[in-house]
Amino acid sequence: MSEGRDQAPLAPAGERNAAVAVKLVAALDRLSRAQRQHRQAAASRLGLTPLQSELLTLLAGGPPPEHLVGELARELGVRQPTLTDSAAALERKGLIIRRRLASDRRRTGLVLTPAGHEAASELSRAQGELVDALAGLPADECTSTYVALLGVIERLVEAGVIEVSRTCLTCAFFAPATEGAGRHCTLLDMALPDEALRVDCPEHREQRDA
Repeated sequence: MSEGRDQAPLAPAGERNAAVAVKLVAALDRLSRAQRQHRQAAASRLGLTPLQSELLTLLAGGPPPEHLVGELARELGVRQPTLTDSAAALERKGLIIRRRLASDRRRTGLVLTPAGHEAASELSRAQGELVDALAGLPADECTSTYVALLGVIERLVEAGVIEVSRTCLTCAFFAPATEGAGRHCTLLDMALPDEALRVDCPEHREQRDA
């Protein structure tokens, strides 16, 4: 029997890609669970729920989004009443307060207290353990993985799975690479090599707003 007949015929390219996509989703789920468990462990040490720890981290990072309950709920992908309950719990713990916004005195935003800043710093140090683990990857592999994940985020935004994204690839100011020219930010008028691509850009504008 010839060698060719011993080999199973290859599935069409579309089917092979779909099969790999299933594995990719499973891999992303595994990573998400691992990060969630790590975050829960860090939050538990501080007597916080995972959502409370995410809210503290988001507030410590500064805007965007504006530190209004509705905007924060959208950012974290939860209902506004759920976010309100978490904010109230953090107020009782003395980690946040409500304060009139300097930009609009009619609106009240959430602000970290000194104790809240310290808790957010502790959560950041725990996140650093994950960063250290990934920093051990070869430089080229680390960069290519990052760019590939930005592409995954872009696809999920286009599919409506991710609502909030401030990556370069989903921005109205992003000019993709063309023949003879690399990626470019038209707002900042700067080249965007792999290392310069952002995952959370404060100047981001959604493409539908262009």
